[in-house]
Amino acid sequence: MSQANDRPSKATLLARLLIAVTLITGLIGAATIGVDWEPRLLPVRVVSIEGELRSLSREALQQTVASQIRGGILTLDLASLRDELESLAWVASARLRRVWPDRIELTVVEHQAEARWGQDALVSAAGHVFRPEDGRLPAGLPHLSGPRDQDAPMVVERFHEWSPQLAGLGLIVDGIHRGARGDWSVELLGGTQLLFGTEQVETRFQRLLTAYGRIEALGIPSLLDLRYSNGLAVRWLASDGGGQSERLAANR
Repeated sequence: MSQANDRPSKATLLARLLIAVTLITGLIGAATIGVDWEPRLLPVRVVSIEGELRSLSREALQQTVASQIRGGILTLDLASLRDELESLAWVASARLRRVWPDRIELTVVEHQAEARWGQDALVSAAGHVFRPEDGRLPAGLPHLSGPRDQDAPMVVERFHEWSPQLAGLGLIVDGIHRGARGDWSVELLGGTQLLFGTEQVETRFQRLLTAYGRIEALGIPSLLDLRYSNGLAVRWLASDGGGQSERLAANR
């Protein structure tokens, strides 16, 4: 038999093409109907919230999820919904899963505010800056600041390093600030200011730890200026409300 006789006829090829087109059209139509009808047949009826919440409202989270639902239990885009939730100020991470037949389970981990940051924000222990939507900042937190939000991890690290060492002297850190030129200052609970400048900051901090016992024995300082190559300057808090300054082996 010749090779020509083995080839399908044009009619056969045309029939096969029509069948393929019909099948593809049918699949597209079925998919379109499924996308259109699936939310009606298998809607999401329940949003449950897991995890301990202190600053977030369960009702507000449920409303946020409900307002973002596009599709039914099978077609809901969980990745996009997770991204939407993690854009909220207090949400550190969010995890969602489908629970048959009509429930979405949301597990949320909140940011834990380590301190205030600047005038209108909070910062976590990891140095993540976030701004609550309602503008409310918890009371009683230390106040950290820097010229940019990107400086927050550096300032938080200093806060973690210096706070326990100063606490050993009975001093409580109320604020740490990094200026636009890179200068460091600390405010203690009670109002005492510590100035460290921009250079040899750790050396100057250790100098403070060494000298503070002698300083405290002489009176209550309102300002300790350690921006010297050798020594420091003290401004004392006088009992009459005034103040006086003294240099202890201080040389620029």
